[in-house]
Amino acid sequence: MKDLLLKNGTLLTPKGKRLADLLVREGKIVEMGEGLSEEGVEIVDCEGKFVLPGVIDVHVHLREPGGEAKEDFLSGTAAALAGGVTYVLDMPNNSPATISRELLKEKRELVTSKAKVDFDLYMGAAINEDGSTNVDEFLESDAIAYKIYVGSSTGNLLVSKKEALEEIFAKVAEAGKLICVHAEDEVMIQQNMKLFEGQDDPMIHGKIRSEEVAYQSTKMVLHLARKYETRVNICHLSTKRELDEFAAFKSEKITCEVAPHHLFLTELELERQGNFAKMNPPLRREKDCKALMEGIKNGLINMVATDHAPHLTSEKEQPYRAAPSGVPGLETSLPLMLNAVNNGQLTLEDVVRVMCAEPAQIFDLIGKGRLEVGADADLVIVDMDLEKTVENGGPGAEFTKCKWSPFAGQKLKGWPIKTMINGDFA
Repeated sequence: MKDLLLKNGTLLTPKGKRLADLLVREGKIVEMGEGLSEEGVEIVDCEGKFVLPGVIDVHVHLREPGGEAKEDFLSGTAAALAGGVTYVLDMPNNSPATISRELLKEKRELVTSKAKVDFDLYMGAAINEDGSTNVDEFLESDAIAYKIYVGSSTGNLLVSKKEALEEIFAKVAEAGKLICVHAEDEVMIQQNMKLFEGQDDPMIHGKIRSEEVAYQSTKMVLHLARKYETRVNICHLSTKRELDEFAAFKSEKITCEVAPHHLFLTELELERQGNFAKMNPPLRREKDCKALMEGIKNGLINMVATDHAPHLTSEKEQPYRAAPSGVPGLETSLPLMLNAVNNGQLTLEDVVRVMCAEPAQIFDLIGKGRLEVGADADLVIVDMDLEKTVENGGPGAEFTKCKWSPFAGQKLKGWPIKTMINGDFA
């Protein structure tokens, strides 16, 4: 581990932009200021560049164990590094699903040696054979949070009955831990699937998993969170209607995240890309994209997280009902947000808040998400003038095993060029 002095960069600190130097020693930020000099350190010239805290992605599916053909921790965290992501929180819908302390331990042992970035793991909510939930198992574990699939998605995790959810919310609230929820109404999904039985056009995806499906589930979760005073994060909120409901409940304990694909793509991509634009919840209308972007600008939305969920091209080329849901996103999330800054939609301060500072605060990641003295030296140097076109197998989709991106063909301005984790450039 080298001591490093980053010179002449524009630092994104908790107090805003600052043209200054930054000294790193033993993996920590030890000084920030103008005209710093230090003997025996390696100098990194950042003139004309911006230095941001490393991105924290609180919602990824790195597919290990059980789905290593799609992604594993080595390829997935390499993709994270390429995208300026220094910390990932990996979801539990593996094969086998991570639903016990023993399976959590096995997964951690399996992936630790492969991880190129810092990581933590979720435990999934599940129903035991006797009809009880595994909430006590979670409460006795070191999982970063408890993931509940109220609606079915990839994998077999599902807890949708109100009685089970009531028990979970009450117990987790008492322990002060965090629940993260995939909020889609399962009964409505199954009813809608019957309505469209026999149809195989990808465009029906947004009708099966409609705005109403998301809204009713999100509303139910928000009311449970308030009733029990539970710490709850709504995952990949996708509609204006949900956001309007969330606004009445937001607090230190009740938060939400949105995914880049719900910010920058609309349901029309299902017509253009077919199953390659299929994910849960589905892409929505232009008005929803605009509402989510406004929610970032006005501080209502807490976090942007990728829901990085890679699948092989051969899987996506199957008929609609056989094709899995999910898209990769680790390599494009920060470039998409930087491009939005260049387009005048956001500020760099907005980006740092939703991708670094609030994720660290909500998930209690000490020393992460901020450029300040004493913090871990996790940072990313970005070139706001660098332009690249996202290409399948190339920029934006180079390191993920699936080698494709729903943003292929888009030219983005603003890319990470160097990523540092705990004082080392990866």
